[in-house]
Amino acid sequence: MFSLQNKTALITGGTSGIGAAVAKRFILAGARVVVTGRRDAAEIADQAGVHYLQSDVSDEQAMISVFDKAQDILGKIDILVNNAGVQDTGKTIEEHSVEDFDKTVAVLQKGVYFGLKYGPGHMNDGGSIINTSSIAAATGIYGYGQYSMAKAAILGLSRVATIELAPRNIRVNTVLPGTVRTPMVENEPEEIALTEIMTPMGRIAETDDIVGLYHFLAADESRYITGQQIAVDGGLLTGPGINLLEKLMS
Repeated sequence: MFSLQNKTALITGGTSGIGAAVAKRFILAGARVVVTGRRDAAEIADQAGVHYLQSDVSDEQAMISVFDKAQDILGKIDILVNNAGVQDTGKTIEEHSVEDFDKTVAVLQKGVYFGLKYGPGHMNDGGSIINTSSIAAATGIYGYGQYSMAKAAILGLSRVATIELAPRNIRVNTVLPGTVRTPMVENEPEEIALTEIMTPMGRIAETDDIVGLYHFLAADESRYITGQQIAVDGGLLTGPGINLLEKLMS
């Protein structure tokens, strides 16, 4: 069940965090995988058994080149995971600079846009595209203005891509993680503490809590699931957990 044998996958932002964990799961399920990242991670990729292409998802020409090279390595792609991210949070909308705004939009929003624009031309019919958004796209969080905006834009792009790619039976779904223990958030102790208090399950996610959904959405068993936005957040979007209520009552 949920075999990815003989399937090919390209994962952007696949050298650390969620992307690296998804790549590992895909390899174990039988897929051949190419990952991209901005930093030189060829040695890490070799150890993980994946192919590596250094690239910046915010650069249109670099993304065009990535898809060409990935097809040279793998042939046509069956699974595309648009996952590359950056997190610049904490400041209010008023406090953030326009330069910060442009960087966030370039990576989070344009990165997915280029994936949806150029990826399908290198994919087999019947493939699966999985975009990484965030629960910040679905709720307001103080200090997350530009991040929430860019992640919400992914939802809109994904809806339209779902309709446009349906004639080719290419599915488009979006994962909305809550706070996940990755290098991106390890320097954010306030976010971790707040999540542990507010989340009904009382903890932040580990990458192993997240990868199962990507695996399922990549597999043929999910072949009639498209256009969905699925949160993996320990119940955070449903409302405050008992930890927060107890803290407020004490």
